[in-house]
Amino acid sequence: MNKKYPRQVLINIEKYFEKEREHLKKRLSQIEEADPFNDPDHANDNADIGVDIREEMAHQQSQANRGQVVRRLEEIDEVLVRIDNGSYGFCKSCKRMIDTDRLSTNPLVTLCIDCAKK
Repeated sequence: MNKKYPRQVLINIEKYFEKEREHLKKRLSQIEEADPFNDPDHANDNADIGVDIREEMAHQQSQANRGQVVRRLEEIDEVLVRIDNGSYGFCKSCKRMIDTDRLSTNPLVTLCIDCAKK
């Protein structure tokens, strides 16, 4: 790695991802709150089959949404680590700088265009 991204650019990117991280954490709490399986009375209500099916579908949707948010949080955590250790913006494979247009299109990208094509 011969070059580095300007610190001011990295600071702005870091602030963006920290804000996004906080937003996703709130979203994760909302998803978990809305999951009918997290209701302590869920198992005791002796509901009819239609209610049980709706609760099961809502639970499955909550789980799918939770998985998406958790994966996004993991990606953001990885970006924050890469910013901190100076490897953000460099290809994980060939270690060259990733084109800034590519990064601006997807700031989570970890491979340069050449390595991504392989």
